[in-house]
Amino acid sequence: MRIIITGATGFLGKALCRELTEHGHEVTAVIRPESAEKAKELAVSRVIELPLEELETLTGQEDTREPESPDSVELPKKRHGEPPKKYDVFCHLAWNGSGGEARNDYGIQLENLRYMEKALRAAKSCGCTKFIGAGSQAEYGVVHGKAGEDTTVPAPFMMYGAAKLACLHMGHVLAEQLGITFVWPRIYSVYGPRENDPTLLGYVARTLREGMTPELSACENMWDFLYITDFTRAMRLLAENPEAEGIYHVASGDARKLKEFVELERDVIKPGAELKFGARKADEKRTFWLEPEIDRLAGLGFQCELSFAQGVRSL
Repeated sequence: MRIIITGATGFLGKALCRELTEHGHEVTAVIRPESAEKAKELAVSRVIELPLEELETLTGQEDTREPESPDSVELPKKRHGEPPKKYDVFCHLAWNGSGGEARNDYGIQLENLRYMEKALRAAKSCGCTKFIGAGSQAEYGVVHGKAGEDTTVPAPFMMYGAAKLACLHMGHVLAEQLGITFVWPRIYSVYGPRENDPTLLGYVARTLREGMTPELSACENMWDFLYITDFTRAMRLLAENPEAEGIYHVASGDARKLKEFVELERDVIKPGAELKFGARKADEKRTFWLEPEIDRLAGLGFQCELSFAQGVRSL
């Protein structure tokens, strides 16, 4: 298939480009001009530099450049002199304000709703028959107990989750108007090796290696971690399966108390090291509880290949 990906230079996007290319798909990365340096080693067939504000101008027939790809990835041969082909799938991962205080900035998050519209219209112009967005567990807010795609009512408490939820509903309606299949992966906690890891796992790993003691909340809430290669495989299944449509929890299905995960990480990195649980206070009304059902994703043939105990060794 021919697949377009926005947000291709991010942690999730970069890994997804590699997964799709390694499985024989022809991938075009749409990147922001300021991300050109990061795009040099993307495992893709071509790169298009385009600001999110101009996303709707995408037609699939733009002048492109071939990236400096890693030697380990064999890219599809680019045949010159052929008429432009239509694309099959549009994967929109790009998002402004996914971390820090920007997650609660109304103006920044509202812009993402406009970018969703532009991405969908670009998908139509490029001939795509399927559009895959990037939802988040933050759409639910705080849910104690199992969360189901069709049974749990979302109640986001931050602008980020509210904007994701708005993109789901308005994106679904617009996709229907445009005649495009709409897929909404609700992405949970994806981890893996990355530079300047801003996540809890990254903080614990850095602190332990520096010989210091991680200061944590009580970590009594449930959590679900998904390794990056399992994430990309799940996304590939959503792209490849013609029956995939609607909301899918993209998670491992192995939910445990967060404290147990942190202790496992400690045992791998520095066995016996002290962990200060309860050193940081957490607002229970704003503390996520991640316990997703993944039956819909499993129905497409998805099963995790890497356990947390295996994956955490890469951090």
